[in-house]
Amino acid sequence: MTSPVHILLDTDMGNDIDDALALAMLHALDSRGECRLLAVSVSKDNPYAPAFVDAVNTFYGRGRIPVGCVRNGVTPLPEHGNFIEEVVKLRDATGAARFPTNAAHARGYPDAVELLRAQLARARPQSVVAVMIGFSTNMARLLGSGPDAHSALDGHALFARAVKHVVMMAGDFSPQVQAHPTLENREYNIHRDIESAQRFIHLCPRPIYFSGWEIGTQAPYPARAIAEDFARCAHHPVVEAYRRFLPMPYDRPSWDLTAVLFAVRPDEGYFGLSAPGRALVDGQGIVRFAPDTQGPHRHLIWDETQRARIEAAHRALSAQPPPDATDENVLSPCERSV
Repeated sequence: MTSPVHILLDTDMGNDIDDALALAMLHALDSRGECRLLAVSVSKDNPYAPAFVDAVNTFYGRGRIPVGCVRNGVTPLPEHGNFIEEVVKLRDATGAARFPTNAAHARGYPDAVELLRAQLARARPQSVVAVMIGFSTNMARLLGSGPDAHSALDGHALFARAVKHVVMMAGDFSPQVQAHPTLENREYNIHRDIESAQRFIHLCPRPIYFSGWEIGTQAPYPARAIAEDFARCAHHPVVEAYRRFLPMPYDRPSWDLTAVLFAVRPDEGYFGLSAPGRALVDGQGIVRFAPDTQGPHRHLIWDETQRARIEAAHRALSAQPPPDATDENVLSPCERSV
């Protein structure tokens, strides 16, 4: 049996709904024994962002997964989005939190870089896959961090020792954008923190696989999935979030979901891969991919023949209920065939 993929997730939870769906997928894959979610660091500087992650983890019975939060990052209050605070504050008929967080986190969430260093320090060599579905703030700071109580290694050396590779939702590698990049088609995760993206991508000591903007747009998450796939759950934090993000019904690109799917199932043929190269981020946040046979970067390539498989995987995994089927939120067991 293949060993589970050890995942560190870094997310800008709250800026878009695909982060919430991607986190739900990771919990399903964890339940199936395909991955182990070690920790989640949050790159959105908002107190409700880690709290929402905590609530989702707790909903899936994994409230002990550590959650860390960026300090002095981008998109702070009032850029809180329109679902993280609302879902965290939901109450049931008794006045209790509909989706409680882990009591151990009541005193607040640790600094993301400290959390990441602690996780990498205890990891086996090149055993961790870092999945980045937000800004590069935390990971860039990690690479620049110095020795501490967790490890005598600096951040660059610690990352190189513990991480196998990175899967990163960032950039746009479509032929059209690569041929004619403009300020209008810059990818959000890059241009909201350009300096961090430059530092991380250019200095990362391990290979990076990019799931570009063009990949997620080819595989929209269908609105009908919210009504059809989650019907067996009486209350679900991701459903509550999806319904609040935009007026229903709406389909949404699966940017972060494709990154998670490749990170855990890289050999399942969902996507193709480019030839090796180097992703170069300029001072305006424009990403250009330069072919290089010795380059450490590759980007996913859309395979139209896999569209149905990709959508089926996204739907089944994001909607799989928590492992405990006796939980009051779960109306009936889920299908586990995908």
